[in-house]
Amino acid sequence: MNKQQGFTFIEVLTVLSIIALATIGSLAVRDWAVGNSRVSEAKSQIITIQSGTQLWRPRNGNYTGISMASMSGIAAVPESWGTGDELNPWGGNISVSVDSADPTRYLVTLTGIDQPGEGARLARDFTEYAVDTSFNNGTLTVRFQG
Repeated sequence: MNKQQGFTFIEVLTVLSIIALATIGSLAVRDWAVGNSRVSEAKSQIITIQSGTQLWRPRNGNYTGISMASMSGIAAVPESWGTGDELNPWGGNISVSVDSADPTRYLVTLTGIDQPGEGARLARDFTEYAVDTSFNNGTLTVRFQG
């Protein structure tokens, strides 16, 4: 009587199924971690802009004329940021402008946020520090009092 050795087809399928499930699980965790990283980087950029506006701000507190280019021109934000094009973690732009309704306030806008959950989380994270925040159609707008 010959004894055959090896794995059955069912055993091979079981092992492959376990590997597939582990791979899917690790990809989900990776996506979650990448999303957290993007949100953290964007928060850091906005906080840097907040600090930069305090360096840029004229004595009268009027933010007319503020922009990423004007702030990077005096090194109020990193000079490499330039005009803020393709700067945010999603590859979109960052801009800073005066609030047309109140020149003592300024707006920080991030565009191109293609992950709605991440944009909504950013908006929520700044609600306690900003006058108001909004996230619509991939654009985050945060209004700060100078």
